[in-house]
Amino acid sequence: MNVQSITCQTDLYNLHSHTHFCDGKASMQEIAEAARRVGMLHLGFTPHSPIACHSTCNMVREAVNPYLSEIARLRDIHGEQMQVWQSMEIDYLSRDFGPHIDYFQRLPLDYRLASVHFVPNYDGIPIDCDGRYERFSQRLKEEFRGDIRYVVEKFFEHTLTMIELGGFDILGHFDKIARNASQASPGIEEESWYEALIDDVISHAISAQVAIEVNTKAYDEHKRFFPSQRWMEKVIASGLPIVVNSDVHHPDKVNAGRNEALKLIRSLK
Repeated sequence: MNVQSITCQTDLYNLHSHTHFCDGKASMQEIAEAARRVGMLHLGFTPHSPIACHSTCNMVREAVNPYLSEIARLRDIHGEQMQVWQSMEIDYLSRDFGPHIDYFQRLPLDYRLASVHFVPNYDGIPIDCDGRYERFSQRLKEEFRGDIRYVVEKFFEHTLTMIELGGFDILGHFDKIARNASQASPGIEEESWYEALIDDVISHAISAQVAIEVNTKAYDEHKRFFPSQRWMEKVIASGLPIVVNSDVHHPDKVNAGRNEALKLIRSLK
């Protein structure tokens, strides 16, 4: 499966979807039915991958085979009317754990979506820095001594290393840390050092020739995309392939924000 061949042919796709196999709020069948209702031709499932630390958001290894079996069942149901693709959103933790390791490379996935959600604290323990700000704010104080710049720089350091190590096709929401960081430190995205980190990610992505995800999950609530419009302009100028995904967790959000993102991208070209 070639991601770019899909995104160049149609806008009727979503390649980032979560279900009961991880932290999603619906079954795979319910998400697939919702995708069919809005006319999608391609639906990719991306449960949060098994991970080498405790996480209530990630699937366990024992669930991988049942997940793949459910993919096969849904393919039989939807046939050629909607292509169903099997993937994972693979977490990067360190050089020893990420999309590049043998475990993920041997899985029969159609494509691999890679993201950073965890940042190591000063003891090297991975801390989930995604999710609601209230939880992040507490962890920022308890795990990172309130040093938001450390968190941001480590997030992007992990992103750069993940790109260098490879093993994936789509780079997921590469500035997602901004959602919480901008609340902890308003204006942080305007800082020159922050923009330099963004530029590093884009240059690494160019070298690796990975597709960049424009993630629309937060659009309905926060009216922003990841990457933000400012960085989206840089991505477009780079010529990197772009994949617009809703990061759906609820069936009624399967296409949320995607049309707005696609319209914006066209206006920026």
